Amino acid sequence: MQQFPLVSVCIPSYNGEKFIAEAISSILSQTYSAIELIISDDHSSDHTIAIAQSFQTQTSIPINILTHQTLGLAENSNFCINQSQGKYIKFVYQDDILMPNCIEKMVNLAETDPDIGLVFSPREMFFLEQENINLELIAVYQQFANLHQSWSNLKSIQWGKELLEDPNLWEHPINKIGEPSTVLLRKSIFKTIAGFDPELNQLVDLDLWWRILAQFKIGFVPENLSYFRLHAQQKTCQNMLEGQAMDLNFYDKIYSHPDYQLFPPQFRSSSGIDL
Repeated sequence: MQQFPLVSVCIPSYNGEKFIAEAISSILSQTYSAIELIISDDHSSDHTIAIAQSFQTQTSIPINILTHQTLGLAENSNFCINQSQGKYIKFVYQDDILMPNCIEKMVNLAETDPDIGLVFSPREMFFLEQENINLELIAVYQQFANLHQSWSNLKSIQWGKELLEDPNLWEHPINKIGEPSTVLLRKSIFKTIAGFDPELNQLVDLDLWWRILAQFKIGFVPENLSYFRLHAQQKTCQNMLEGQAMDLNFYDKIYSHPDYQLFPPQFRSSSGIDL
């Protein structure tokens, strides 16, 4: 009997009562069944935990609900990584939804090559129903709807360093992979690289993606496998626009952190940064 590798699906939650039930339902509806669900709650003051607990009796999939004092999103995501038992880690942020075959498609690709550290795919962006669609949301949609098309030579499987040498790397949009919900990670990569950096104010996801690219192969599934919800109160949505001006901590890290010393020389020379 074929043994499928365990995938740890992680939701770092905080006051997510409005949408978290949809996120959980999409996880429990996956065509890939070898999963555990970890919900790490960052001291919510609403009904997030109660909603999550209501799913524990509805499925045979293990649902581990962890509560703690406020850590912030980066540290909470790292806490999820540390608690995970799977060969792979699949983040699903509380506003987002997975398509039913998301995990199956990503794992199938990851299993073809042990050097793959990250698999990503496009996602479908959609507006919250019955909400006034403002100019900011429209700007986000227009600028960030098809991130993968910004690469000049994206392949199904390739060494990440090829992408770090891409002539379009520093062109807008700078995050050409996407949010954590669009990514599957091989857990063993965290033996050699650190997780999300809580010291960064912006581009926390991008920092991790780039550091993975420097050491591992990258897999790409060329179809939408998740839904990314746009709404005015969403921190990620706000960060997308604000993050176009990278903070000084990120610049400093590029030139000083040991992980970035592994990057190809063209990475820095093409950045246009003079420090």
